[in-house]
Amino acid sequence: MRSTITILTGIMLMCSAMAETVTALRPAINDAAAKHGVDPVLMEAIIRHESANATSYSARRRNNLAGIMGRRGQRKYESKEACVNDLAQILAKYRAKGRVTVAQIGRVYCSSHSSWTRHVNGLMGQIRNGKFGALEQQATAE
Repeated sequence: MRSTITILTGIMLMCSAMAETVTALRPAINDAAAKHGVDPVLMEAIIRHESANATSYSARRRNNLAGIMGRRGQRKYESKEACVNDLAQILAKYRAKGRVTVAQIGRVYCSSHSSWTRHVNGLMGQIRNGKFGALEQQATAE
């Protein structure tokens, strides 16, 4: 029983550390979102969902935090920041085509879009409520 609790505690600590990896990417997420005119909370939620808080194989080995597919499967990126920028570009293209809600985006982003939409919306709420740390206020240019 004691070893089971120790193992579970270790797993929980590891997952918490990986969740902090995504939180540490917020400056890159905010920059890419501002550059492409998309919602940084949506980007973070997609990243958290698609990469299981940066624990997935693709996140660890391919720097693919967002489950972005290419012609030969999941794309490989030189850095996590490159993936973040690519995600922002994809979301900007969706917005230009009128896909602005999570459900509309999910229909083209993910084949199991109904559960994807629920999970991403749930994560957006958690992010806004501070579950992964307080969101920093972005400076507005006046």
